[in-house]
Amino acid sequence: MKIGTITFHWATNYGAVLQAYALQKYLNQIGYDTEIINYIPLRVKLIQNIMWIKNLKISEFVKEKKIKKFRKEYLQLSKTSYYTNNSLIKKCNDYDVYICGSDQIWNESFVLSAEKKPTLSYYLNFVKEGKKRISYASSFGTDRLSIEVLNLVKPELEKFNAISVRENSGKKIIEDMDLEATVVVDPTLLLEKDLYEELIRDKKIKKEYQLFSYILHSNQITAKKINDYVFKKYFNEKIDKRYNQEPISVFEWLFNIKNSRFVLTNSFHGAVFAIIFHKPFIVISVEGSKMNDRIITLLDSVGLENRIIETFNEDKIDNLMKDYIDWKQVDYRVQQLRKSSIDFIKKVIP
Repeated sequence: MKIGTITFHWATNYGAVLQAYALQKYLNQIGYDTEIINYIPLRVKLIQNIMWIKNLKISEFVKEKKIKKFRKEYLQLSKTSYYTNNSLIKKCNDYDVYICGSDQIWNESFVLSAEKKPTLSYYLNFVKEGKKRISYASSFGTDRLSIEVLNLVKPELEKFNAISVRENSGKKIIEDMDLEATVVVDPTLLLEKDLYEELIRDKKIKKEYQLFSYILHSNQITAKKINDYVFKKYFNEKIDKRYNQEPISVFEWLFNIKNSRFVLTNSFHGAVFAIIFHKPFIVISVEGSKMNDRIITLLDSVGLENRIIETFNEDKIDNLMKDYIDWKQVDYRVQQLRKSSIDFIKKVIP
């Protein structure tokens, strides 16, 4: 039996690539033959590159080049590349089981405009009848769908054999369609810490950062204020370095989370790997976003809901900088979540 997974493996994002790697690695571990369907939505990638050029974001091209090396070495991609939904419908029939997920693959924006028309690739609309369809830890990136998107996706979701999501809000969206959904952990949490340590063990890392400040999205005013406050008050600027979005490799990204003194982030996967590597951290809510539920669900589930900050508050920041994290208790909760997620996978894949 052969499994094809489809996700945002092509994104220029450390978390996106690592979750693709983690799901594939776990499925290999339990004995399945699997590869990632190399679907790269051409229009999305072209628009992205044009915007990088227009805004002089040359660093993003450098970052993509570094991430591409990881994909080439560690991801088992299909020999065929697919650039449109139509190409998937015509040619992608090589698998017995299809799994979509994880990441924000069910994002409304992608559904409505990825190919300048409704695009349902990540809802597996290209899968032939009789093949098993499964969602693993998929995310909508919002707490509610528009009627337009709801009418598009519900007929496809009704064809799924099993649906799992990453957030509580995603579960509610599915259940409001009178369908069943299970909340599971992000694929990165299916693997034990030692597997990530193996990835970086023999790598020569040039830079080390004491404060790993990984802030995504522009115009994050609160995040910038907290970042500057923490660095100036708790780190020696002449000795300690902080990471501030310069393009690094996937290995450097993992290495510096593991070896930093503190992690400051508004990234879901930034928080995930701080937890995996037992790094004290603060999560800052993404301003102007509906995507914070994935982080809230994660932190609630491991008993660290107090680690998130929505507004600049010196007292709360100071308390969190000094607060002790009971990693033994956190690890216990992660193990329980991992077990239930593994049970889901083993139940739905024959």
